[in-house]
Amino acid sequence: MKASSLMLGFAVAASLAAAACSSSEDGLSRSSSGGTDDGASPDTRPSAPAGSNDPSDPRVEVMPDPFDGLPRGKAQLDIVCARPQQDNVTKALCDNPSITSVVELQEALGLGFVDRSDKAQNGSRGNPAFAFLGHSSSLVMREVSAINPRAFVFSPPPGQPVRIPGFVVMGFARGEPVVEIAAEDPNRRTLQFYLLKFDMACEATHTCVPGDQLTPAIEKNWKSWTLYQDEDLKNTIVDCRHCHQPGGPGTKPMLRMQELKDPWTHWFRNDRPGGVALIQDFVKAHGDKEDYFGIPASIIQSADGRAMEDFVVGQGFGNQPNSFDSKRIESEVLQSSQKQPVMNYPIGKSSTWQSLYEASAAGQFIPVPYHDVKVTDPDKLGFAAGQYRMFADGQLPAANLPDIRRIFLDAALEDLSMRPKAGMTGKQILVQACAQCHNSRLDPSLSRAKFDVADLDTMSAADKQAAIARMNLPSSNKLHMPPALFRTLPDAALKLAVDALK
Repeated sequence: MKASSLMLGFAVAASLAAAACSSSEDGLSRSSSGGTDDGASPDTRPSAPAGSNDPSDPRVEVMPDPFDGLPRGKAQLDIVCARPQQDNVTKALCDNPSITSVVELQEALGLGFVDRSDKAQNGSRGNPAFAFLGHSSSLVMREVSAINPRAFVFSPPPGQPVRIPGFVVMGFARGEPVVEIAAEDPNRRTLQFYLLKFDMACEATHTCVPGDQLTPAIEKNWKSWTLYQDEDLKNTIVDCRHCHQPGGPGTKPMLRMQELKDPWTHWFRNDRPGGVALIQDFVKAHGDKEDYFGIPASIIQSADGRAMEDFVVGQGFGNQPNSFDSKRIESEVLQSSQKQPVMNYPIGKSSTWQSLYEASAAGQFIPVPYHDVKVTDPDKLGFAAGQYRMFADGQLPAANLPDIRRIFLDAALEDLSMRPKAGMTGKQILVQACAQCHNSRLDPSLSRAKFDVADLDTMSAADKQAAIARMNLPSSNKLHMPPALFRTLPDAALKLAVDALK
């Protein structure tokens, strides 16, 4: 459970974000393993080499199961449902219904699509509202691009910011078998965050491949599911509260949407240059006949960042920390790189964005969304989109589909906060890589609160040695830091960070 602009019990534009510390490279194909009691992966397949960000590389990076060791199924549901909240999630799921797909989950939560015709629009004719995000700085930062977007479905506002008592919002990106959900208890006026972990048949045999994880196959034929609340995840690498309760214990949880204002840089929208460019890339891969996260293909191109803005503002979350000034940043980027947003190379520059990035790198808040509209390498994007199109047309078996997530622009990985900024000292690397999850605002009862990267000078030698040991674990181990789900440390950066701790 781990936001490029909106973060809900998960994140939305910057989606959820959890950071910590890791040691390989970014953009790798990932296969979550079952894990063992000590967190080591039982999977023996060869992992992709560090630095692989190439969708044509057939090797797989084996990732840990962040839920390993936690209760599952009915035992976990009983824990959630014994708590006092009464929202549309508990009302729908505490009876333990049979849910085997995205569509069934949406219908259970009152967010099903009633009118699937091309006459329906966003949030109209009985349908929920929806939005698509082409880049996320959240828990799923390594999953999301224009051809594998983060989709949100939520209670529909009537075209303007209005309060919706008992609202529900869901977020999902293909790749990880989880759906993020935020819901309000209308009587207590409290906001709850959930992760619904669903089980795929290939997980039991550790044989999941991109054809299982990155296609419509992941959205149906679930074998079972488990519901976790933010309280259950508070000391895990998928803790929702890093982003949604940034002020720490006792402060009000919030929905997050960093790119809150027009032109909503990384959100699909069919009348803004950036939004149009993202939609075009999506269509190159998926065409106009494939549903995505239960959203009918016929209306996907009416996805709208403004709808998300209206929803977030209407629920009282218009004041966003480290807000992304889309209009100013896009203007500065265009002045520096005239072919933006359709072509994102040469990479754009923005002094406004740079100030946000520096503050984020210094541990003041969660990672800032990327300055350019696109985060993708044009050649890798073209290859991945073409391969997916062949799969969708029945010309490529699902088993042969490459990992379409491995398409990030290599030169952008630092600005994407997927690896540390060049030229940093070891202490600065630790702050950028770890401060999101290890800071002074944590609940002091959590074990990870002992590792406060802003206070290394007073940290005990034992705690430092424990951190070094975890940083040197293989990325397939769930105890590895920082979690490879979020970011990785190249060898040189890892050495600097370890030396700083020594």
